[in-house]
Amino acid sequence: MDTVSKFGRALSCSLLLLISIPSAAQTPAPPNLKDLERLLRDSKLDAAKAQSDPLGYGYDLFFYTNWPALLKGRGRPDPHKHFGDTGMVLWQTWKNSAETFRRCGLTPDGWEKPEPIPQAVRSRPQQPSDSGKSWQNMTGNTQVDGFNLKDRQGHDILYQIRQNQSTFDYIVKHRLFSIDGQVAFAASTGNQNFNFESIEVKTAWTWLDPKNTTPACGAENYFTTNAYFQTLDNNGKPTGYQTGLMAVTGIHIITKALPQWVWITFEQINNETCIGSRRAIPIAADVVAQNRKMQPLLKGKWANYMMVGVQTEVGTAQQPIVLANTQIEYAFQPRSSCMTCHAIASIATHFPVQPEDNLRMSYVNLTSSPPYFIGPAPSLGAFKSMDFLWSLQHAYRLNTADPTCRQ
Repeated sequence: MDTVSKFGRALSCSLLLLISIPSAAQTPAPPNLKDLERLLRDSKLDAAKAQSDPLGYGYDLFFYTNWPALLKGRGRPDPHKHFGDTGMVLWQTWKNSAETFRRCGLTPDGWEKPEPIPQAVRSRPQQPSDSGKSWQNMTGNTQVDGFNLKDRQGHDILYQIRQNQSTFDYIVKHRLFSIDGQVAFAASTGNQNFNFESIEVKTAWTWLDPKNTTPACGAENYFTTNAYFQTLDNNGKPTGYQTGLMAVTGIHIITKALPQWVWITFEQINNETCIGSRRAIPIAADVVAQNRKMQPLLKGKWANYMMVGVQTEVGTAQQPIVLANTQIEYAFQPRSSCMTCHAIASIATHFPVQPEDNLRMSYVNLTSSPPYFIGPAPSLGAFKSMDFLWSLQHAYRLNTADPTCRQ
């Protein structure tokens, strides 16, 4: 999902008056919450900025999603705070994928229902963190290719997906929170089509080891939270919870501003030193220049994070666009395209009845090496699109007969 400068298109004068795009010679204005909200609530303005200035738009989304949040209610930025102020940020108050896709395919709780925290976790001591006294549920320990990424201490990098209210409401309205609902929607309606205001954030985290005394790798440089991760035995049965202080190493932001979504990715600047993940593809020169221009606006811990790129197109078969976050797609950086991979997110119109049938189309391309699609995505054939959201694969089959399942 590499950024390509050819995406520049002219905005109308009225749009320019509303959200100005600074030239390279100008000093960018500090992020303003009202301007960011105005941008993201206007479909035409949103799409125009994403197409004409994808790098500027990428930072707009970074500022907005990392704006300090109101602690009452969910998904509300605090208008009385500024970017970089302490406290939980907006995306931390969105629905965790574990809340949206509940075990047994049960209906998720309403948007405003607080995130449930296991009693065994609530009783454990916390450490001072940028997120205050909140607990963050980490829901995965594998990258998108199915492999674990480990830090220099041998700990798995953990992951979390959060959805804003527009994304969550669409899933609930169409009952896409269960595999049964997804198949039924595909059979009756066809392709999914989320609203333009839909946003999803995927974050990568590392456990902060007090024994690691490397100056760049401490809590003073990373955005932190108290986190928990459910551990399983070899049979997949829960054995308890791992808890501790964790630090954000990577951030994926996607938004439906364009039909193919806009794909934005950031990383902490010390990851190679602290995690050991080396970048295989250098960050593009225009992205480096944008980072340099925006650096004065990055306050607090966020001054240690940089844009890796923005993707709004897939390129061509001869010149595919490549972009990867070393914390989320480390193993296949040279062949990674978020948009191509997510274009394959799909669901069948019926449940598989034969061993060779699949519920979803695979993003693995057995005719290439590495075995991943890149550039223009293949046809989905008989499968129906999940509108680029692989997070829907975390849904469960509906199973109300299981006595351990409770609505």
